[in-house]
Amino acid sequence: MYAASSAAAASTTSAYKATEKHWRRRSESEVLADADLLDVRALRADQQELVREIGTWTAPDGRQRSVFAFDAMGSAHEGFFVIPDAIDAATQLEIAHACLTEYIEAPHVTNMHLQGQQVQGLWRKARHEHPDDPARAPALSKLHWGAAGYHYDWTARKYHAGNFSRVPPRLEELGATCATACGQTLRAEAVIVNFYKKSSTMGGHQDDVEYTMDHPVVSLSLGSRCVFLKGARTKDQTPLAVLLRSGDIAILSGASRLSFHGVAKILPSPFEIDDAALAALVQRAASERADAAVEDWAEELKAVAAYLGAHRVNINIRQVYSDQSEATANPNQSGREPEDAPGTHDAVAHKRQKTAAN
Repeated sequence: MYAASSAAAASTTSAYKATEKHWRRRSESEVLADADLLDVRALRADQQELVREIGTWTAPDGRQRSVFAFDAMGSAHEGFFVIPDAIDAATQLEIAHACLTEYIEAPHVTNMHLQGQQVQGLWRKARHEHPDDPARAPALSKLHWGAAGYHYDWTARKYHAGNFSRVPPRLEELGATCATACGQTLRAEAVIVNFYKKSSTMGGHQDDVEYTMDHPVVSLSLGSRCVFLKGARTKDQTPLAVLLRSGDIAILSGASRLSFHGVAKILPSPFEIDDAALAALVQRAASERADAAVEDWAEELKAVAAYLGAHRVNINIRQVYSDQSEATANPNQSGREPEDAPGTHDAVAHKRQKTAAN
């Protein structure tokens, strides 16, 4: 590995933090050439002995996709799974468009809602200001996260049963079927969508604010690649470094449900979709929604694809309560404050939100 453990012994820097610094300081070419990087889509012979296929998952387009487990790399990684190339490109583009146009609109909430900023029609306005590159719009650049389902109250540090917006049915099904493929169950009750720029990171943290840890967190990656760090229940153990690509799904369950994890580096990557798949998606979108012509939809989806080429969109799906009656019985139950309060993947944004989030 990268001598993170020895670095921790020599100073107060944890093994996790040392590993995090290792990846953040590397160039893209150095990252991709690093022997410690686990790329599930291109495992080396020695890695294939440690990352094993345990079954398959039926993707939305009917394809059978392999499910890989990491338990052979140590007991701390039991319950950690990756489904590479899980979602086809057209579905990725469709979901990403929904993230930018639906999942950030009321009654869902975003970091911008908490700051009292205008969010309604954010993507549409950005497209109007910068048709070829909506990400240049100042307002859109301030978007760091959106939330559906039960909204965590970052000030009171608790979930409120009455503070809820419907989890999109497509994400409900995605979470449930992915969990089933790993021998788990999941009722999607909370969704967080994180928006990463090239400079963004997510510090090592545990997802420990839900009231049940018996169900997995299902995480879908869209857009640019990232170096995902998967650690143990303390930061004293050197984490795995996994390359996640657009369309990959990662699952944290069992012994890995409370593992420290984070994003050490974003690697901008052109979003690839073949012409036939894009044309079919454009035609379907135009036929299902009468608010724009085929030509307009083509430009709209190309703009989303361009956004994904320079950004990473990450959708996390989780269950909050052990059963549906618990939310009603304990509407103001307190939770623990997480390290990954919205916006911590962007240091500047975190400083700006710290008062509200902490």
